[in-house]
Amino acid sequence: MNSRSVFALLLALTAAVSVLADLTPSQVTNISCAQRWPWNGKVDINYTLSSTSPSPVFRTAFYGQIGSGEAFALNTLEGDGACGVTFAAGVKRITWDASVDKPNTDSSSVKVGIIALDVTKAAEYLILDLNNYTMSYTMAGPDLSNDNPSRDAYKTWKIYFKRINPGTYYMGSDPTEPGREPSTNPTVYEDKHEVTITKPFYIGIFECTAAQYAMINSGSSSSTKTPAVSVNMDDLRGTAYGATWPTETDHRVDDNSFFGRLRQKTGYSLKFDLPTEAQWEMAARDKGDGTYDDDGIYNYDGTFHGDKVWNDGSSFWKTKVVEDPLDPERSYTTNVVDYTDMARLGWCQDPNSAVHDVGLKEPGINGLYDIHGNAWEYCLDRLSVHLGTSAVTDPVGDASDTRFIVKSGSVYVSDPTNYCRMAMRMGRNARTTNIGFRIAIVF
Repeated sequence: MNSRSVFALLLALTAAVSVLADLTPSQVTNISCAQRWPWNGKVDINYTLSSTSPSPVFRTAFYGQIGSGEAFALNTLEGDGACGVTFAAGVKRITWDASVDKPNTDSSSVKVGIIALDVTKAAEYLILDLNNYTMSYTMAGPDLSNDNPSRDAYKTWKIYFKRINPGTYYMGSDPTEPGREPSTNPTVYEDKHEVTITKPFYIGIFECTAAQYAMINSGSSSSTKTPAVSVNMDDLRGTAYGATWPTETDHRVDDNSFFGRLRQKTGYSLKFDLPTEAQWEMAARDKGDGTYDDDGIYNYDGTFHGDKVWNDGSSFWKTKVVEDPLDPERSYTTNVVDYTDMARLGWCQDPNSAVHDVGLKEPGINGLYDIHGNAWEYCLDRLSVHLGTSAVTDPVGDASDTRFIVKSGSVYVSDPTNYCRMAMRMGRNARTTNIGFRIAIVF
């Protein structure tokens, strides 16, 4: 292929195939390309996607054709849509290494086809295959039933992500929430306040497992389905670019970090990262349909307790009839803390046990597993001791603290009433056997 040739992008296909007839085809326009100069075998392909959805998901495919011959795969793509999925409408760029895919070919006869389908309604979940780092989408969560021979794949060489739509919710807790640290001596403050998240994001339905961590970091295979623990922020994001959050909020990470390797293997157009604390808690409180309404339960003193503290939509408060010890004929009804439901949702209060395989408990109402207990989970934010009570939009944490927020509690904690609540927050930056993380895709 010589440097004087000019690629002609002649094809932009937008028709949906029959099996995807329920999906809305996107508009692919403004296709153009340019060879790198000096010539290094690479071609930059620009195209524009449009959609009626405010936060679209596009399934993308690219292929080449020489004259009227058979189509061939473009195997050396990088950029927007290279992994098979891209997000948001607008101008996109993909880079193709033509010298690898089609060496010694007269480029003037090459055409490139682009297929992009708007699959927003069908992309409730994304699945990343760690064997080839391609993405697929589905409306259903994973089948973890015992009679499904592929159930362990989602905990070893595939990663399942749940879409969380933009919205507004209440983060933190009321002063009367059971288990909350006393306001006179808090570890960190859980000030209740309104939070608005303006962009969608995806979050792993499981904590990242040791098998997935090893496959991404070193390419080694493993069958270990327990959370990847004994990691810290240096391992996950790096010490240079990765340490700039939130001073730099563009989600940069070091190439030699865990997330740097993951991005390189999938294409830099996907920002794999940790969720912010606000994103983590929003995902935990999501009812599964993008709403975060109150549960309408009243506290023993008559005050309204409107926040759910369990990921299945229930509350700590249970009604109990109590007899007066001084007057056996007299009894009264009160609300008490009862976290027996916790045993269905997560691993806690087991100081003699190590972390367990992910996904063995019931999922929450929005399809996420192990939101309570098993391993603490790192968030992207550095610790802000005071959340404040003012409404905020897309909060990013404190730039000055050296600790990072961890959420969810762990199998080791002896007081799940306190530590396993969705609002619970602590600051850590250490490699320990009870702190792991959950992968997100952010925009």
